[in-house]
Amino acid sequence: MATIDWNPGGKKMILTLDGGGMRGMISVAMLAELETMTGKPAYELFDMVVGTSTGAIIAAGLAVKMTAQSIVEEVYRDKLPNAFTPGGVRMWLRYLFNGLRNLYPVEPFQEALIPFAQGKRIRDVTDMILLLTSKDVRSGHMLYIVNRGPGAPAFADYPLSGAVAASGAAPIYFPPTAKNLIDGGVGVDANPCLAGAVEAMEYIGAAEGFIDNQVTLISLGTGYIPMQYEADAAARFWLKDWVSYIISESLDDAALQQTMSTRAIYRSRMDFRRYNPELTREKLTGELNIDLLGKPDPRGLSLDSRAPDQVRLMEEIGREYARRLDWSRAEVMPWDTVGGHDKPSVTVLPIDWTKTPYQ
Repeated sequence: MATIDWNPGGKKMILTLDGGGMRGMISVAMLAELETMTGKPAYELFDMVVGTSTGAIIAAGLAVKMTAQSIVEEVYRDKLPNAFTPGGVRMWLRYLFNGLRNLYPVEPFQEALIPFAQGKRIRDVTDMILLLTSKDVRSGHMLYIVNRGPGAPAFADYPLSGAVAASGAAPIYFPPTAKNLIDGGVGVDANPCLAGAVEAMEYIGAAEGFIDNQVTLISLGTGYIPMQYEADAAARFWLKDWVSYIISESLDDAALQQTMSTRAIYRSRMDFRRYNPELTREKLTGELNIDLLGKPDPRGLSLDSRAPDQVRLMEEIGREYARRLDWSRAEVMPWDTVGGHDKPSVTVLPIDWTKTPYQ
């Protein structure tokens, strides 16, 4: 039964979806819950969908008229976990023996894209505006793979599954797509909300109804984990620690930077809403009432968290967070929501310069 009067003002609706690997289950579960609350498939709720990496999988699924619930079931519960083969020593040995190129074989990842591998090209997506991000290593340029507006002709013949793979080809994890294209999250577009706003308002524009004060942009994150370490911890980091830190920090820093930039630039021109739950025990139990007894540590949820109990927890987080959102409230940031992450602190911690040679 529908419980939300969705978009009563009839504005153009843009959905943007962050990268985050398997943590995309959180954002697609939010959409699945929104389907329950509105009584409509998610692809009917938005005029434009924008995605990076795992967000590109969800965006493309919606663009070919998959429901969010079917993406949950067919991709994130079933196929995508197989793309991240079990880790441990065997994974690192495989990484070593394939020339330190990629941690995971690409075939299971390709299998996860089967819902989009039906001969469709970008030009064949006609019912919704679709924007996917990737990066071309040859030029160093970001690619904004779009099916509408002035940029569309350059990408019309791209296979849809190939464009999704290019957006999700995270270095270290997977090899480049078509030997040259890598994850759209390499750079600042792990959260593509600003890319979506610019494409809609500056390039596609009035021709598709994207005019000032007639647009709502909803940006979904894949969960936020505050990165806090004890003093001097970085001095003990080794390769694996640094890889984990750099990936996590790049995702979170880029997500926050793009969120703040979009709000600053477009606040007077569109209704911008950002939703992102905090993945800490305190938030999940205290605000979302999720019972974590016997469940995985939420702070350990990562891009390649594939275990069934981890996948179930991510789905539960997305659904519980979505249920507590006021989807009609304008101009929302995560810290305005129940279970959303706190506003980042700008506190400058003291440094003990006596432990360094720099005097």
